[in-house]
Amino acid sequence: MIGKVSGQYGPDAPNRSRSKKGYPSDGFSAGADQADFSSFAVELARIGSELRNVPDVRQEEVDRLRSQVQAGEYVPPLDKVARRLVLAGILESQ
Repeated sequence: MIGKVSGQYGPDAPNRSRSKKGYPSDGFSAGADQADFSSFAVELARIGSELRNVPDVRQEEVDRLRSQVQAGEYVPPLDKVARRLVLAGILESQ
């Protein structure tokens, strides 16, 4: 059944004319392929390539916090810790 439907409506269907959609009647293009991109797409590609150059880790921040922890001087902001514990479902808010 699927073969019968594909035969009637598929790419090799009888009486199918590709020239209605702007293609040559033989199904092949005589010229080279070409693509036009919107200015948004070009800008998005540029931003994406710039983001690949941004490091995933802020190493100077990591080093600063590591030295504070090792020296016993690190004091986390308790309100932020509590908020994260509540959001994680570990602590109930009152």
